[in-house]
Amino acid sequence: MTDLEGFERRLLEALTDVDARRPVTAPVTARPRRSAVRRPLAALAVTTALIVGTTAFAAASGLFPTAPEYVRRIFSGVEDRDVDADRAVRIGVVDDHEAYAAPAADGGFCLYFASNPRSGPSGRTCIPRGAEADEVLFTVLPGNDGILMFGRTGAADAETVVVTFPGDGGEVRAPVADAGFFGATVPERAEDTFISLQEPGPKDPPTKDGGPMEVYDPYRVADVRVVAVDAHGATVAHGVTLPEWIAG
Repeated sequence: MTDLEGFERRLLEALTDVDARRPVTAPVTARPRRSAVRRPLAALAVTTALIVGTTAFAAASGLFPTAPEYVRRIFSGVEDRDVDADRAVRIGVVDDHEAYAAPAADGGFCLYFASNPRSGPSGRTCIPRGAEADEVLFTVLPGNDGILMFGRTGAADAETVVVTFPGDGGEVRAPVADAGFFGATVPERAEDTFISLQEPGPKDPPTKDGGPMEVYDPYRVADVRVVAVDAHGATVAHGVTLPEWIAG
């Protein structure tokens, strides 16, 4: 190495001293990921997006940041729904795709998934109808590394959405955000709620033990109880969804 003099030498000595004083931290060991789950695509009535998974949810508090300008312009281009593009928000990340939602005037909502060169496809989709005053309209976004539930309630006095899974799946509570939006990540112990066993077909790769495959089953969403409660804990709305609204 070339000899350093003056300022450069003093800078190198200072950096070396800082590095020597830096505390040593133990390496972080990643928790083993669950085996990938084969999830057949369920058709959406009005969609250009194939939603294949969810890796993160934007805000644990359920309060979402405003969507960027280019996303608001995309929502403003929806022709068959009256979408309030100015209230569009970022709801998370779906398999490396930024995910956004915007409320519709009929009480429903539209979703947009930004493009990513490393994974696809992406695009925009709208839930076919709006939520009534006593409903929590929701959809399920399943993936190989997690499941996200997202929706909107029509109950003006709703404070919290409570999602209860069957068996020992437990319960998730999510605060109601602006426009009645809510979002909840399904706990790992509750993911089996949405899984069915399927014998592999002639074109499917064999499983490790030669047995049936775990597949996402949109019809099992009916086993989940979703309600909205007010500030006093009284139920003000009940969950509504259809398999055709669920991306898999």
